[in-house]
Amino acid sequence: MFNIKKMLEDNGHEVIPFSIHSNKNVETEYSKYFVEPIGGRDTTYFDEVKKTPKSIWQLLTRSIYSREVEKALKKEINDVKPDLVYIIHFVNKLSPSVITGANKMGVPVVLRLSDYFLLCPRFDFMYEKKVCEECLSKGYKSCIKKRCVKGSLFASVVRVFSMKFHKMINVYKNVYAFITPSEFLKKKLSLNGFEEKRIHCIPTFTASKTTIGKQQIGSYGLYFGRVTEEKGVETVIKAYEKLPEYTVKIMGDDTTDEAKRLKKYVENHKMKNVEFLGFKSGAELENVIKGARFTLIPSIWYDNLPNTALESFQYSKPVIASNIGSLPELVIDGENGYLFKPSNVEDLIKKIKMLDDDTLVKKMGQASRKRLESRFAPQTHYEDLMKIFNEAVKSRK
Repeated sequence: MFNIKKMLEDNGHEVIPFSIHSNKNVETEYSKYFVEPIGGRDTTYFDEVKKTPKSIWQLLTRSIYSREVEKALKKEINDVKPDLVYIIHFVNKLSPSVITGANKMGVPVVLRLSDYFLLCPRFDFMYEKKVCEECLSKGYKSCIKKRCVKGSLFASVVRVFSMKFHKMINVYKNVYAFITPSEFLKKKLSLNGFEEKRIHCIPTFTASKTTIGKQQIGSYGLYFGRVTEEKGVETVIKAYEKLPEYTVKIMGDDTTDEAKRLKKYVENHKMKNVEFLGFKSGAELENVIKGARFTLIPSIWYDNLPNTALESFQYSKPVIASNIGSLPELVIDGENGYLFKPSNVEDLIKKIKMLDDDTLVKKMGQASRKRLESRFAPQTHYEDLMKIFNEAVKSRK
């Protein structure tokens, strides 16, 4: 959101935010229009919310439809009179009332999708460490039966009811265009009832860094990002267990349940070639990426164009990624990295060994940088986005 905001402002547009209050928010004069979050301004995630009558009511309304949010958004639109509403995220925090509210005020809506919430109650098509599409083939009763959402019957019922309700009131008919970061998500939507002509793939962008300097060929493999089950870091750990002469670094929040489990596995198996770095940012983050030989994206879910790939491309790093979801759109096998079968340790080991050749690493790293500049450049994103914005405003007028 902040990248988009800055990009638009740099091109002469005025960007006005609408969100929830949070103690972590960046200060803005428009916070007077924001709505209170579920459970208080210090809470971010569902598990942190204390289940009081008030918070349960908020959970229900924000999942299904919130008159409070609609009223707040309409007041802001009435005061600032925007040309368009661009929605980055609303699920469980604001509700689809933001779409209806904008539509009632005569303002066109463009909705960007970061996950699969329009198709999957869990958002990620995952169940017990495997891809699951039962809700598409058998209906949402599968979600309730399996308690897919947070392992909770209540949460699963609420989520399924909200999806059915939104479909019943046809709330998404008021969206002029859907933006997807990947062709994979675009295809999933078009195959499951959404008009293809309203879906536009505009990949995430990452601003090119001109101060990176000479390409470095590092000495270790690197995974960086969230250390959670669906990210498949376990596959990396088990591959390096069979590669004691190779080194891998894991960079990301190491306090998650999955990170703790994997650290315990490394400790119990006396592995000396795996290093958990914890969360890093700024110069520390950059230096770790620069020092890598290649990066790893071992996802076992339909990963939807992860930023870690683009950040790897920035630093001219080959990427070894699972052959799943949008990842084949990022990694062209044999050109700027390699694809391997998801969760397949032996296939990953094979691809790691193929990057022993310095000349090949350099060549693939350069190809990564070129792919970033040709497909994921800010200017390309801006031009594609503005084309849709202009069409949306023109159509409403």
